[in-house]
Amino acid sequence: MKGLLAPALVSLLSGCVVGNLAMETQVTQYSGDGFLRNCSLMVSPGYRIEFPSFSAARPFEASYHLSHLPQLQRDPLLLLRFYQQDFAAARKKKSSVTASFHVTLSDAQGNIQHSADIALSRAWWGESQRLFGIYDLEKSKLHFDRKASYTLHVSYNPGRVPPPTKQLYFSLENGCSK
Repeated sequence: MKGLLAPALVSLLSGCVVGNLAMETQVTQYSGDGFLRNCSLMVSPGYRIEFPSFSAARPFEASYHLSHLPQLQRDPLLLLRFYQQDFAAARKKKSSVTASFHVTLSDAQGNIQHSADIALSRAWWGESQRLFGIYDLEKSKLHFDRKASYTLHVSYNPGRVPPPTKQLYFSLENGCSK
């Protein structure tokens, strides 16, 4: 048993190292807006691109340029993120939030690849260590070709009742757990 465990562990770890080195190479080739972070875990490659924060109380609109995004077996999700220390209060207020956001993804020629409206009260609110991520599993999923360039246009409307936080930010995530 001991004789089989060591080679299996070495094989598993070398696959993880090779996979994560490949992700690190892709991460360094990214060019575009936002801050790209390699958030790969031992057996799961991943990345996150965080965009600048904005006030949850006011409308917001921005366009971000993205090129040479890392490629994984799954497509990334666009999340609206915020910190909130009071987990229970945030969950309780979800149904009364009237805020929404719109996303449009266009290729370099201006052709719309994806467009969606997401009402925060009807979206999924995930949370880890007081960091919330709001998304719709189908509407938030974006597809990118490795060698293509894109413009990601986002707009946020706070409505009468914004989320229970002062600051929000958009994040494009693939394989990150927090």
